[in-house]
Amino acid sequence: MKQLALLHEKEFDQSPHVAVTVPGMYTFIGEFADLCKGYTLCGPASTSLSVSISPRHDQSVRLFIEPLQERKRFSLQAIKYRREDRWANYVKGILSVLNNSDYKVGGFNLTFSGDLLLGEGSVVQSAMTLAATLAINGLFHPTITASESAIMSYTALSSFAGVDCRLVMFLAMLTAKKNTLLLYDIQQLSYKEIPFNIAKLEYVPLIVESKISNQALQEELQLRKDEALEAFEKIKQQFPSRQIRELSDQEIKESATSLDEEEKRMSIFVLNESRLAKEAATLLEQKDMVQYGKVLSRVQSGLRDDFEVTCPEIDWLSKRALETSGSLGATMITTGFSGTMLVLLSQDAVSLYTTRMEEYEHIFGFRPRVRVYQPAGPYEIFTYNR
Repeated sequence: MKQLALLHEKEFDQSPHVAVTVPGMYTFIGEFADLCKGYTLCGPASTSLSVSISPRHDQSVRLFIEPLQERKRFSLQAIKYRREDRWANYVKGILSVLNNSDYKVGGFNLTFSGDLLLGEGSVVQSAMTLAATLAINGLFHPTITASESAIMSYTALSSFAGVDCRLVMFLAMLTAKKNTLLLYDIQQLSYKEIPFNIAKLEYVPLIVESKISNQALQEELQLRKDEALEAFEKIKQQFPSRQIRELSDQEIKESATSLDEEEKRMSIFVLNESRLAKEAATLLEQKDMVQYGKVLSRVQSGLRDDFEVTCPEIDWLSKRALETSGSLGATMITTGFSGTMLVLLSQDAVSLYTTRMEEYEHIFGFRPRVRVYQPAGPYEIFTYNR
């Protein structure tokens, strides 16, 4: 927190009063489970995002993102969404939610910092909004609970800023623990902690960032999610009294007459992915890494063949993983960095797989970033002596 305080003081000539750090979150299985109120297996990233805040004596808000060296400012009397304000709209959304709930705030200076800011997508946007909400509430309304801040953050980002985000990610950032994965039941908004200490594992979980363009894959992914959302709206109309996540593949194939074949295929994948998230958590509890690896590969096959959201780079990394002796499985995961893989390998297979990255660089023109995954966390709030 000391470095964050120095950054804030350098930018605003004022020491911060409150600082917050939240971890990024990886979704390993169940990225689309919101569609069926199913299950999501996620875990805290090694990357994080920090926010520091100090009060002002006027009615203005000044924002600074340190890694990008970007600045924004606006008045508390003019909290309106403006597309050109980009990430400043997340903070405006928070203030709009607070105002609608009769929570008053004054002007403030706020600094964003952290390596998670180098990523893109809803994971980064969610972390920015949650950290800023916790900081603003910590400064002006410290009695607001962390879980209330999470709901405020979700409302600010989804309703005010119009970002497609997941409430479960805000909650997971608050419940993250070191050496622990989380299985979230989206219908109940409850979770189960799954121990995941790599020091006690016989196999190595590798995070492989393909370095592909964020925008290209995100656009395709959003298109498929929108199509799947339409399909599940039809399913809900056809099965109004059923828990959607409990529907069988056969029921979708035979009873969902309003769906075309592509919609049926996508819907079945989403339902199966939710089930596989729950199955994967059980396998991890049983320390059955061999079967867990097979589940990862089943998810990847579905992403490629049924949901059709992979790309040549991801397919290459996945295929090379399966070809490597000692590999248990691999799948694309959601991290805030597009085109990221989780690859599960034996200790001896790690070097065999990573040497193939030179071949990848020769084919695609850039080298992936490879590192061992270790769940970090938890979130932190720090109040400076004043």
